[in-house]
Amino acid sequence: MRLERAAARAAWGAAAAAVALALGVWAAWPIYRTPWLWLVAAVALVLGAGIAWLRDRLRLGPIVLAAVTLAAFALTVVPVAVPEAMPPARGGGGLLRGLLDGLAAVALGWKQLLTLTLPVGTYRTVLVPAYVVFLLTALLTGVLARRSARAATLAAVPLLAPVAFGTVFGASQLSAPLHVGALTVAAPREIGLWLAAAAVAAVWVAFVSGEERRAALRLGRAAGSVARGRSGASRVLVGAGIVVVALVAGTALAPVLDAGARAVPRDRIDPEIVVRERPSPLAAYRSSKRDAALDAPLFSVSSTGALPERLRLAVLDAYDGVDFHISDDAAGRFTRFPSGDRVADPERVTVRIDEGYSDIWAPAAPLGSPPVFTGTRADELADAFYVNRETGGAIAVPRAAASGSGSAAGSGSAGAGTASGATDRAIGLAAGDGYSADMQTAPDPAIDRLGEPGAPSFDVDTAPELGAWIERQHQPGGAEGLGELIDRLRQRGYLSHSMSGAEGERLWLDRLSERYGTQFEPSAGGHSLARIESLFEQLNAQQLAAGESATSAQLVAGVGDDEQFATAAALIARALGYDARVVVGVRLGGEDRGVDGVPACSSECAGEHLAAWIEARGDRGEWVPLDVTPQVEQRPERLEQGEQLPEFPTTPEERDAREADPPVGLGEQGDGDDPDAPVPGASALWPVLRAAGLSLAALALLAAPFLFLPLAKRVRARRRRSEQVPELRALGAWEEMVDRARDAGVPLPGNAARSEIAAVLGTAPALWAAAQVDRAVFSPRGIDPGTADQLWRAADADRDERAAGMSAMARLRAAYSLRSYGIGVGRRGRPHPGGERA
Repeated sequence: MRLERAAARAAWGAAAAAVALALGVWAAWPIYRTPWLWLVAAVALVLGAGIAWLRDRLRLGPIVLAAVTLAAFALTVVPVAVPEAMPPARGGGGLLRGLLDGLAAVALGWKQLLTLTLPVGTYRTVLVPAYVVFLLTALLTGVLARRSARAATLAAVPLLAPVAFGTVFGASQLSAPLHVGALTVAAPREIGLWLAAAAVAAVWVAFVSGEERRAALRLGRAAGSVARGRSGASRVLVGAGIVVVALVAGTALAPVLDAGARAVPRDRIDPEIVVRERPSPLAAYRSSKRDAALDAPLFSVSSTGALPERLRLAVLDAYDGVDFHISDDAAGRFTRFPSGDRVADPERVTVRIDEGYSDIWAPAAPLGSPPVFTGTRADELADAFYVNRETGGAIAVPRAAASGSGSAAGSGSAGAGTASGATDRAIGLAAGDGYSADMQTAPDPAIDRLGEPGAPSFDVDTAPELGAWIERQHQPGGAEGLGELIDRLRQRGYLSHSMSGAEGERLWLDRLSERYGTQFEPSAGGHSLARIESLFEQLNAQQLAAGESATSAQLVAGVGDDEQFATAAALIARALGYDARVVVGVRLGGEDRGVDGVPACSSECAGEHLAAWIEARGDRGEWVPLDVTPQVEQRPERLEQGEQLPEFPTTPEERDAREADPPVGLGEQGDGDDPDAPVPGASALWPVLRAAGLSLAALALLAAPFLFLPLAKRVRARRRRSEQVPELRALGAWEEMVDRARDAGVPLPGNAARSEIAAVLGTAPALWAAAQVDRAVFSPRGIDPGTADQLWRAADADRDERAAGMSAMARLRAAYSLRSYGIGVGRRGRPHPGGERA
């Protein structure tokens, strides 16, 4: 009969494990989003149940069981959890590499999974953590189900593991609230998963706990002689209550873990601190126009079909009044890129880095697949490639860059695509590196795809000259108005790269002069708000001086380059209610696709091709690129108010004016003049502390179910001890003594007198306490408060005396025992006055 019950429990345990794994696949689906996950769950179920059956059949010990499990895992991990290593995907050598990576992922894959952008698909070894969780769930459930009914109840814990895995390692954003009439259910998907997992665990506990009682009823024995009076319904309620309370604790903690970021310290330190410590690529833009950098080859681009219209290096979405940079919040977060995005008109594009480029920014159009790197550092770069899913910007941060970011950040010119001559390969991509990826080649969307604007995100009161210029143009606030404002800004500007025109700084001017007749006009560098205000001050003064009937030539006044005009255009778009960001990159397609002053590259891109533009977004959610480079043919003519240009103007002789550039990356500020500037160490320390806090919170969430039962027992004891009536406090002391003994494994009779129970307990404090409690209950005089307190000291002494004869493992089992709650107490056992020993 006992063997039949064990076989039945094994069958039902396999069914419960199958349901738990199905829930686990559902919970982990946002992480992977690949049907291969079902195969992983199916193999884990069959393998775990098979090893559990083999262990029962051959009576394998714990060490042999662990060895068999490890061997089975090693034989199956590559085809099941590392499919990319299977031939012909990686060739014959890929099997050994996949096996080593798969075994290493048992310890390291969890952190890797947290640093990847979702979904991860079957990328590298990301399926290994899921395979480990699913396999251990099936194995532990099968092993525990074949043991005694008392031990089988513990299988409820591994049955919760698959859903816990999907919850902890899943997306940081909870599912959208469900509105049912006036009722709003927050995170319905997560709550539904946990309710289902809790139901599976509760049903399993109820099934196993009532097994012997059902067998006794079938044999015609009275139910009261088997159990201590607790009904099956009570056991179901207690078991379900424990699981559901653990669920409630987890659900309450989940939103606290941060709604916007899912990170570990490695994820925050490597890419984001390196990016934060780099100077703004827009501030370093001008250095690419010096003679030594103008023709220096940065990178070459080729494609199996059409080329993208643009390659972006840096996408800058935050402006603080000093420079445009990558934001510090979730929108500026770089993560691993395992699965690609859906892009329009994808083509396989290859980028090869040349001698003139050494930086972290990876030239790319919107990516449809992870890049495949080539060169001597291919594996290192593949592990160091990150993408910002919000902006589409990509970086390569090898491990050396993370360790040396503090020094690398300030070395060389550090700008996007600059020819600094730096040869330090620790700062990112360098000559000899290359990669291929599917990239978007669809034409740029037209400006009418912007849609309607939202609320302005830039307050023109902080820039009165910019606000006055927008107001004087009398343009509508939609996409048509934005396009017209940017066209006027470009036509009334004049291109100058803030250089003096001296030896080594005039090659750009000679080329523009030969083609367009461009002459030198000095302009200040930087793109701080003060610099942008001076640009609009020039435009406003010229427009007022020229009057209402001015020609377009008379309105030319603002001097600068893409650095200033991209900033100005982005602030205009934000003032109108559009989202706007600045992009540093290159245009592709040769001479026909460039703009006057900044040509497009056909295949080889050099410093002269480096450009900046803006991307704007309206209510349709689509980013639209807009060129901002000022014109190069009409030189500004300064007017005083009321003055008119001569009918036949002459060109004045150009003076050898010398205009020095400000230091790269400082704009108009001096070195260290701002006493309120944040300390670099503090800004670097905050992400580490924040990530550590989130990691501790995640550990607390995982530990919540294990902390609940000891905490519940402590609360129960405190409630009994705090009773105000002495008789009730005395009864509470006795009940606590009995419950502690029952949890320690002492088999107590169900319906016996206190003296009989004390005799089974076998300790002096128990014998004295039984007599005192009987006197408190049956004596007309009751019991005094001092004796009630002594009973509690006797209960503690009974516990300590029993614990002294127990091993550490036995004490741990007692702490997590459910016998005092009426679960698992129906089994007869051999009495031991000292409790259960291990």
